[in-house]
Amino acid sequence: MKVYRVNRVAITNKLTSYYYTRINGAVIRVGNVLDIYSNTICAVISTIPSGATYTYSCGGMEGRYVIVHIPGDQKIVTFSEVEVYGYLAGNLAVDGAVTQSSTWLDWFAENAIDGNRGLQQLNTGCSSTLNETNPWWRLDLRDVYRISKVVVTNRRDCCAEQINGAEIRIGNSLENNGNNNPICAVIPAIPAGESYSYSCGGMDGRYVNLIIAGDMKTLTLCEVEVYGEGPALKRSFVKMQFNSSNDMTDPSMRENVLKQLGSALADRGFTNVTLRWSQTPKRVIQKVNDAKRES
Repeated sequence: MKVYRVNRVAITNKLTSYYYTRINGAVIRVGNVLDIYSNTICAVISTIPSGATYTYSCGGMEGRYVIVHIPGDQKIVTFSEVEVYGYLAGNLAVDGAVTQSSTWLDWFAENAIDGNRGLQQLNTGCSSTLNETNPWWRLDLRDVYRISKVVVTNRRDCCAEQINGAEIRIGNSLENNGNNNPICAVIPAIPAGESYSYSCGGMDGRYVNLIIAGDMKTLTLCEVEVYGEGPALKRSFVKMQFNSSNDMTDPSMRENVLKQLGSALADRGFTNVTLRWSQTPKRVIQKVNDAKRES
């Protein structure tokens, strides 16, 4: 439904003794065109064993459509599951929610994410606060993203200097309306009608704030664009305990279990994961009484 940067596609073949060969020679394409052959090839599937899941790297190819097809006549394509992993491409701000400290006339906060940079319809295409103390504007991306850059477009009619000293802040806190989050950049100046880009180096955050500190200030934004990757998972630690019929006192067996767990997590999109044993598993012999043995 939207354009994504596709990192990888995982395909699970049908569990069957014969028809699993129907996937042989299938082509995975990613792109934005409904004409199949106009989209770029991500991978060609030579074969997938019955019931197995194979993953194919697409290297961040951009596309709205993911197509699996088999070239040739009298072909049937059969599989059990297709999984696509990646992140939204383009300007993340257009799908967000915005607010600001105050509003001057009909210069609403939403005007700064309408996609037109506000320069063709200046009187209605930009956002603006009142003249006040510490005016701010906030974008809620609705999820945590790893933000690479923010592009800000200044007004072109007058008062271009009003943007001078504005701070771009990114983070996950709404303390002080989000204005206490870490600073990505400080805007020294933007010429009238120009768009300047500010690198944020992959800062994680759900909220993007612009604030001008001081008294008798006005914050006017004709467009704010946000680019990055995500949604980004926050780092977390998970402990688990389980029973196994295998001899987990064997180091090679323990290593094999970690590999299997890592593979299962990778299939579900969790690739930046460190797995280790917090303690060496112990072998426990469980006694079973005669009644249970008979049942």
